[in-house]
Amino acid sequence: MQRPSNHPLCTVLRPAAASLLAGLLLGGCATDLAPVRSFAEQTQKMSQHFEPMLTGSVHSCMERAMRKRLILAERFDAQASEQAARDDCAAIAQASVSVAGLNDVLLRYAQTMAALADDKLPVYKEELGGLRDALGGLALPGADAPLLDAGKLDKVMKLSAHLSRLATQRRQQSALRELLDEQEAIDIVSNTLKEYAQRSYRSGVQDELRDLELLRGAVDKAAPREPLAANYVRTRLHLEGRQLQEREKIAAAYVGAVDTLQASVAALRANLDHLQEAELERQLAQFARDVATLQRQAAFYAPARW
Repeated sequence: MQRPSNHPLCTVLRPAAASLLAGLLLGGCATDLAPVRSFAEQTQKMSQHFEPMLTGSVHSCMERAMRKRLILAERFDAQASEQAARDDCAAIAQASVSVAGLNDVLLRYAQTMAALADDKLPVYKEELGGLRDALGGLALPGADAPLLDAGKLDKVMKLSAHLSRLATQRRQQSALRELLDEQEAIDIVSNTLKEYAQRSYRSGVQDELRDLELLRGAVDKAAPREPLAANYVRTRLHLEGRQLQEREKIAAAYVGAVDTLQASVAALRANLDHLQEAELERQLAQFARDVATLQRQAAFYAPARW
């Protein structure tokens, strides 16, 4: 008779319900949670590739303001123009700080799930009051209402507190189930991040693209007086336009990754007791492909410096 595995993960799982334990042992304890690890790894990558979007939104605003002053102003003062651009973009910078806290909730969700799959829970130290204050006032510049209403904010804070609590409980399978049962909160978090990607980052890039036509016209008018300088600026605007088009695609790639993230949470939740299901495997493979697309497109985050 085959002796039961002495793998430490199996030791942790023995107190779990008999049906869950049997499912875990069927494929070998070391590999059963591979789909959970895969999901967690891809979610961490997605979250990490979102981070440059926060600084990218501020840079996009700054670059747009500086570029217009450089080309259109009769007398250009670099230092004064930079300070004016900072002032113009202060609201976007403030919103980015708050959104970073929301993205951190998603990252910690993925890290906790990965650690549960390996039976190594992290320890989080979090100022929940500070997070609530930052997210409660989160609004995009020009918007009339906050991105998170009171009900959605409560669900996000519940998820954040839940992550901290799980770090002390050491219950693998039941903890995974609890995390997946937070599907609604994860949808709220990821939908808010997706909205930011579209309404702040992508919108800023589109504003830059529209400005290029205005700036090209100004350069053409100045060309008879300064042909060499005009040719240089035309070349820079051309290259900037190409990169802006690629940067616009980052938001679309992120939106696609968020959609498959949400579908993957639902699939894992439905198949936690049957992690080898072909449908789940296909869903996680699609998620990995969408994150890889985001990763490739993220190479265009950095603006072309003048």
